[in-house]
Amino acid sequence: MIVKDIWTDMDFEQMGWHDNYIHAILFPNENQKLVLDIDYIFKWVLNETSTLYDFWVSPSNLIFMDVLNLKINLDFQNTVGLGIQDINRSNPRPYPNGKGLKWDYSIFTDNGSIVFESSGFVQNIKKQPILTNSTTLIREY
Repeated sequence: MIVKDIWTDMDFEQMGWHDNYIHAILFPNENQKLVLDIDYIFKWVLNETSTLYDFWVSPSNLIFMDVLNLKINLDFQNTVGLGIQDINRSNPRPYPNGKGLKWDYSIFTDNGSIVFESSGFVQNIKKQPILTNSTTLIREY
């Protein structure tokens, strides 16, 4: 499977982040970017032998730009790891200067939510997808 290297908010409707694992979060500073180091699942494939799923997965950076009003509500009591259930966007509206739109984004995870305003995102694929029996790829920091 070969995929394009860069995805953007223009691709939002054809993307899905269910069961994508978040390895790390870089918080916005003066650059106003929120960066999620994730394993992006491009495709679920039923393994007919085991009747379980295999996955086409790529390590990726999901970068939200112009982030404001970031609110994080995550609880890791009795759990480890952070998996995305869904990412929603709503309420498109122009910036006060009339240049571009901002959206309300909600990232729902197994452990809570991350909500913020953003002008959009870019998702950079670090490596082409590999077929694996896990939704999570090993990272070493």
